[in-house]
Amino acid sequence: MVVATRQRRTNTSVSQEDYLKTIWEMEQEEQEPISARLSEVLRVTPPAVTAALKRMARNGTVRLGRRGQMRLTSKGREIAGHLALRHRLAEKLLSEVLGMPWTRVHDEAEKLEHAISPEVEGLLLKYFGRESSCPHGNPLFSGVSGQRRRDRARRLSEMRAGQRLEIQKVYEKESDFLEYLDRNRLRPGTRLLVEHIDYDQTMQLLVAGKTVHLGRSASDRIWVKPLRR
Repeated sequence: MVVATRQRRTNTSVSQEDYLKTIWEMEQEEQEPISARLSEVLRVTPPAVTAALKRMARNGTVRLGRRGQMRLTSKGREIAGHLALRHRLAEKLLSEVLGMPWTRVHDEAEKLEHAISPEVEGLLLKYFGRESSCPHGNPLFSGVSGQRRRDRARRLSEMRAGQRLEIQKVYEKESDFLEYLDRNRLRPGTRLLVEHIDYDQTMQLLVAGKTVHLGRSASDRIWVKPLRR
């Protein structure tokens, strides 16, 4: 496995790794990967996306359809999954060892994930444990090598008034959003009660004795599991 990983990283540029992980993340979030969304997320021009996808198709990491559909091949999915794993390990290193706030580790991990070698990856896995999660609640191997999340978490926006819940994971790509959650103690592991849901889907939550209001755009980016009464 280590040798194969080294070969993949030699043949795949940092830019292509970013494309592969972005497509992989869209698939994990059940979004349809399209060129326009890639252009927006990666902040590159549409022609650059088109050229990159053609190179990746020739390299056997992406399969392109006639109508613009794109799917990762098994080779592409394996590369992207390992990059996601290294990203989560980097987040844990920054947060749990270096003491960086969990609200800020995502952007730094985006830079470090490409520099983690297979040897360091193995050492970090041994240090943190294979069953642990990143600071945002993602199990290290969630979605990697075809593994699906085992916790059956659902979006907070899907819950009903009166339910007691525990936060499993949160959307990690916007630091302002994470800082808002942190100020209101809405972190992975936090338990809460859905007190009321307004007509516009704004939720009134009871969190550690404090009432918090969340709009639909925020509750869509928090995954929870119901607690037994």
